[in-house]
Amino acid sequence: MHNVLRQLLLSIIFVCCVSTQSISSEKIKSFFSNSSLNIESSSLEIIDSEKNAIFKGQVRIVNDDALLATDNLILHYSFDDITGDIQVEKITCEGNVLIEYENQVITSLNAVYDARANQLVFSDEVIISRDEGNAIKADKVSVDLNTMRIKMDSKSRVKAFITPNN
Repeated sequence: MHNVLRQLLLSIIFVCCVSTQSISSEKIKSFFSNSSLNIESSSLEIIDSEKNAIFKGQVRIVNDDALLATDNLILHYSFDDITGDIQVEKITCEGNVLIEYENQVITSLNAVYDARANQLVFSDEVIISRDEGNAIKADKVSVDLNTMRIKMDSKSRVKAFITPNN
C-alpha cells in the first residue's frame, strides 16, 4: 500500500510538471524513493471481504514537500499469491481533492488511479496550476501513465491561463 500511494502521488505530481517543465518521471521517482508517507484521516475502515480500505474525513497524505488531501479515499487492494504482499488495484479520492508540490497545485472534486490500466483521472472542476498566473481548467483530465498522453475535456471549453516568464 505504501509504495502504490507513493506512486499515485508521484503520478499526480508528474502531471503538474509535464505541461510546463521538462522533468522526467525517473527524476521524480528518485526524489521520493527514500521518503516515507504519513496518512491521516478521521477514520479508517477495512472491509477485507471486499478488499477495501476506506479513509474518511479530512484525509491527508504527506510526503516530504508533497501533500494530497481529500474528503475520502477508498483503496481497493488484492494480495500477491506468491509473496503475500498487498497490491493496490485502485485508489479513489472523493470530494475536494487537493495536491500540492512546491509551486504546483491540482484541485478537483474527484480523482481515480487505476493501477491495472496505469491511468489517472481527475474529474469535476479540475484546475492544474503552476507558479502564480499559470493554470489550466477543465472538467476532466485523463492521464495514461504508460504513454504520458494527457487529455483534457470540458463541457464548454478547456481554458489555459499562461503568464510569460513563470
